[in-house]
Formats: sequence, structure tokens, C-alpha cells
Amino acid sequence: MYKLLFKPLLFLLEPEAAHQLTIKIFNLILSIPGCATLFKKFYFIDDPKLKVHLWGLEFPNPVGLAAGFDKDGKYFGTMSHLGFGFIEIGTVTPLPQPGNDKPRLFRLPQDLGLINRMGFNNDGVGAMVSRLRNRKNNTILIGGNIGKNKITPNENATDDYVICFEALFDLVDYFVVNVSSPNTPGFKGIAGKSTIDTTPFCTDSSK
Repeated sequence: MYKLLFKPLLFLLEPEAAHQLTIKIFNLILSIPGCATLFKKFYFIDDPKLKVHLWGLEFPNPVGLAAGFDKDGKYFGTMSHLGFGFIEIGTVTPLPQPGNDKPRLFRLPQDLGLINRMGFNNDGVGAMVSRLRNRKNNTILIGGNIGKNKITPNENATDDYVICFEALFDLVDYFVVNVSSPNTPGFKGIAGKSTIDTTPFCTDSSK
């Protein structure tokens, strides 16, 4: 049904618009009585062989949703119905930023892939904090992927990471520090080991 009906319709839309529409449709489906339970029953996997113990955490399975899909912490509740072992939200920056100009997401149909040049578009860490404080599903492990704002000089990048780290510390289960974005001018230059002092991120082994 997807290949014959939904895919041709979605491919009539720009990739970003198709992404947003798909999530809205999924949310609508989950709002139908019984559907949320049905999805969890169908996709939930409870197999001891798949459990992963890492950083003091127990991941129910090693397959997670990577950062980039849910940049602002809007959809982790929705996506938790699909059996992921964890969901990583972000990349988030201290201040909101629009990202690169559109179009910035491109389909590669023959390769069954996508190219994205989003540029860390997000609502800022404050908005993410508000959404995480209101989360209803505490069973899914949430990772916080943090980055620096485009306007922040590379020599001050650590300040941006500390701001995001401290804001999200009590709200996520682990952190990923994003130090390389080829879509942000000059950002690849901070990926060197000597560039960022990681000391502020070592306060808790589980974070």
C-alpha cells in the first residue's frame, strides 16, 4: 500500500513538507482509540538477548532513532510507539536558529536515500526543556544531541555546549556532543581533539 499509494502522493511534496505531513498523519492514527495500544503491541520487543547495558543504562534493544528526525523534542512520544530502544533528540543549540535556506533536503530515489543540508535548524534549548518537562512517556530512553549556534565563534563553542548540557541534564538519559556539521560554515574546524575542553561533560557517567 505504501509503494502503490502513499509513496507517490508523498513524493509530490517537498521532502520537508512530506516529513511533517507523515508525522501529522501518524499522530492522527494514534489518536484513534486502540491504535496506540495496537502499535505498541505490534512493535514492542521484549527479548533479553537484545538488551544492551551501557553507561549505567539498560537499552531494551540496540536500534534507536537518530538525531535529526526530532530536532526539537516534539515527536519522541509519537515515535516511541515504533519499538525503538532509544530516541535521540536534537541537535539543539542554546538559541533558536532557522538553519540553512530552503530547499535543504533532497531525495535520491535511485539510491533510496536523502541528502540533508539543514544547518542545525531548531527552536532552541529552552523550548526543548519545556517539552521534556511535559513528557508523558518516561519509559523510552532519551538522548540529548547538543551543538553550538552558528553565530557563536568557534573559540567560544564550549560555552554553548555547557548551556545545553546544564539545561538538559535532569531531563535526558545521555548526551551526544555534536562537534562537526559540514553544513555550517567553519563548524568542521572544532572537531579536533584539542579544540573542545570536555571536562564540563564528565560530571555523571550516566549522562
